[in-house]
Amino acid sequence: MDDFPGLPPQQTVTFIVTVQDAYLERIKEVTKELETAGLKIDRVLDTLGQVVGHAKDSGRNQLAGVRGVESVVPERRLGIGPPESDVQ
Repeated sequence: MDDFPGLPPQQTVTFIVTVQDAYLERIKEVTKELETAGLKIDRVLDTLGQVVGHAKDSGRNQLAGVRGVESVVPERRLGIGPPESDVQ
């Protein structure tokens, strides 16, 4: 299933959205507003007050403008080479 038909996958970004403390009890409402703003929800981490999803990179400001959102940051993935590689 393609959430963004016609867009190459590299044009979407996984975002970690942190919800303001005052809105933690209403995280479902914030999540619905994020979806309306263009975020395709992957996970809701209620206890951490975070929502993980993907959207167009250009939509970051719109996500940040949702009431109850503390921050919107792109997901960062780090890794190391296999044990037998020259660079560790």
